[in-house]
Amino acid sequence: MKKQLLFVTQYLQTGGIEKSLLTLLSELDYDQYDVDLLLFDHSGVLFKLIPPEVNILPPLFETFSTPLIQATPELLKNGKYGLLICKVLAASLSKLSSGVGTGVRWGVYRNVLRNQTKHYDVAISYIDFFCNYYVIEKVSADRKIVYNHMDYAYSQKAGWTCPKLERKTFSECDSIVTVAESAKKSLESYFPEFVDKVHVIHNRVSSDTVLSLSKDLSVMEGIEQTDEIKIVTVARLVDEKGVFFALDACKSLVEQGFEISWYLVGNGHLYEELRTKTTELGIEKNFILLGEKENPYPIMGKCDIYVQPSKTEAHCVAVEEAIALRKPIVVTDIPSFNDQIQNEETGIVVNLSAAGIAEGIKRLIQSPELRELLTNNLQTTSDRHKEQLMKLYSLIEG
Repeated sequence: MKKQLLFVTQYLQTGGIEKSLLTLLSELDYDQYDVDLLLFDHSGVLFKLIPPEVNILPPLFETFSTPLIQATPELLKNGKYGLLICKVLAASLSKLSSGVGTGVRWGVYRNVLRNQTKHYDVAISYIDFFCNYYVIEKVSADRKIVYNHMDYAYSQKAGWTCPKLERKTFSECDSIVTVAESAKKSLESYFPEFVDKVHVIHNRVSSDTVLSLSKDLSVMEGIEQTDEIKIVTVARLVDEKGVFFALDACKSLVEQGFEISWYLVGNGHLYEELRTKTTELGIEKNFILLGEKENPYPIMGKCDIYVQPSKTEAHCVAVEEAIALRKPIVVTDIPSFNDQIQNEETGIVVNLSAAGIAEGIKRLIQSPELRELLTNNLQTTSDRHKEQLMKLYSLIEG
């Protein structure tokens, strides 16, 4: 008899977590498992890429990721008064709390999110915080696996976490999956009592899929083809992704006389602020915001240099995609990137600053030989993480 699995995540926008989940779902053995997927809402351009073998459950909260001002008319129209009150109350209480109010917001959401009536062999929360809490409190399963996709120390300083709820979650789950050794160390420094439950399973991408999708040149329509050095970054437009470092690095390189076009692929709440600043700095023709792309790989594939300017990561999927495309890569000096990139061999690791990023890019621009060396070294990486799926199977089987 097939085992019954439930995966829970928030939505399927074009983030690394979402793409790694889709990679996992595409590779599961459906002769062994029946799989339900539960999303908080059905938003995101990746939603249509869910494998057909997966049974998609009705959303928990139709407008979970929709801003309140946009969600209000829809919830009123559909008579979802409880969800509207919940959304308003959660937003209000979070402003009175430290950080982003994770704990108080969950205190509101837990009262309106329905329990799952089906019993599962294994329930897997694929993203931190609310999904983890939901699986622990609202799902019946023989085994429960929760994911940690962050540097917990950084997240704690940023005010995202709720240690009381994390401790409850970790005490009641069977396994905790974190996606990098550096993330594991950070998590264990806060929760040493759960060290025996923590397992490292890297976020994965399918190299064959990335390479195949990169050949769809229709994605390049509207992107000017020039002889300038082309730089690409794929990231959510939030501060922790270092997008303002990228902006300032671009300004510095332009001022030094380098002819570059830097394409930033992604969306987020900083989009308008970034667009305004490119104009203020006079680099709107050099620093180009492309917005969210379902398939960013042709753009990545055409770049001369790939840059990930993040302040924090656990295991960055976009970097794995750049590795699959064998691009010269510049990353910031944070623990997770030191796990993914060998400095001077498979990429350049630079100081966590706009100046450091600009200097790393400058080195690569001025040395085609170094770019060629990095590309050649990446030829041997192929699919580096095939064993990761087997690790998850072992946790599922117990």
